[in-house]
Amino acid sequence: MPARASVARSVIPLPPRKLLSALGSGAALDGMTGLVILSAGNAYLLRTLDASAALPALALTLQAVTKIAVSPAAGWIADRRRLSSVLPAVPALATAGLALMLTTRSVAGYLAGLAALSAGISIAWVLLRHCVGDTTSEAERGNAATWISLASGGAVASGFGAGTLLAAVEPRMAFALALMVVAVATVLLDRLRRTADASRRDVSLITASLRPTPQRLQSLALGLVASGQFALAGGLLVTFWPFVLRDLEVPAARVLWLLVPAGFIAVGALGAVGRWSLPGRRLAEVTVLYASVAVGCALAFVTHSPWAFAVAMALVVPAIVAGVPLVTAVVIDFSRGRSGPAGALGWLGSAEAAGSLAGSGIMGVVIASTDARGAFLALAVTAGVLAVATTASVRAQRIPLGSPA
Repeated sequence: MPARASVARSVIPLPPRKLLSALGSGAALDGMTGLVILSAGNAYLLRTLDASAALPALALTLQAVTKIAVSPAAGWIADRRRLSSVLPAVPALATAGLALMLTTRSVAGYLAGLAALSAGISIAWVLLRHCVGDTTSEAERGNAATWISLASGGAVASGFGAGTLLAAVEPRMAFALALMVVAVATVLLDRLRRTADASRRDVSLITASLRPTPQRLQSLALGLVASGQFALAGGLLVTFWPFVLRDLEVPAARVLWLLVPAGFIAVGALGAVGRWSLPGRRLAEVTVLYASVAVGCALAFVTHSPWAFAVAMALVVPAIVAGVPLVTAVVIDFSRGRSGPAGALGWLGSAEAAGSLAGSGIMGVVIASTDARGAFLALAVTAGVLAVATTASVRAQRIPLGSPA
């Protein structure tokens, strides 16, 4: 057993102690998302308030729009003020939003509260990524982003489960529980901020053998990467169930078995990012993941067999899952080379939300116009275009010194 544990640690290095606050605060923030926004909030709208069935979709759209608007503003302010002066906005907005949800008992009150809560969470994520960038070196960020993604993903699932259980009793109990989670997240964010203040680093991303890429080109490339990653994820979520249940006619009880291979491979892919992802080649790694998504979605488009679809998902799901920490590391790396790092993180956070909103919305339109099979073709084309675009960006960054632009 000790030998096996040693091998596991060598494959996926454990996070350093200085990042434990980042893991905890990330888990708390996404735990609130799963608890309130994805689970209990929907039950509150549909059962307690007897609202329209379209309200949960409207609420998720409001959350994305809030992140699009708030993230750049939060980054801009954080670059011009001390982080300690921006941090209080997180508990203030989140607490105000949850208080509105608890006290108003109306659709308008819930949506206003959701906007405030989403604003607080969006600000918190900009600050968290900024502090992780200050606390880690380039070589450490792949591993750090992997562990943050694991902690956040587990927290979303746990929060969703807890919200589902509380919704069966009284959905507003989840809002009260979230108030306590806000307090925990604030304490951990403040600890992370203090750690970042004590260990700031400024590591250049460009080596002597590379020609610096113009910042505008870098911004466009990484905006495309960030929005593309979440557009693919949002599009897959919208497309998966209609395709499995209607096109392939797989019984709901068997759907989970189709994803078992993808789940095991996804764990290995996360381990690979944490262990082997290196600065300077992360965009190339993202390109490989986009190519895997393109091939998998193309296979899903042509297949009529559930087992062939399982193979397709074994290409798509691990690539999307591994892409989350990889894109996070790329974004943080990029922000370190900017005079306003928090502002860069804010704009790229906005690109993520815009991508998620566009991906789910566009695939919904494609499904309504054609069918879920057509949506998989659209996803394959999108992933292929993203792979080509990121390849071009990598080539632009590797033009040797002295070569013509």
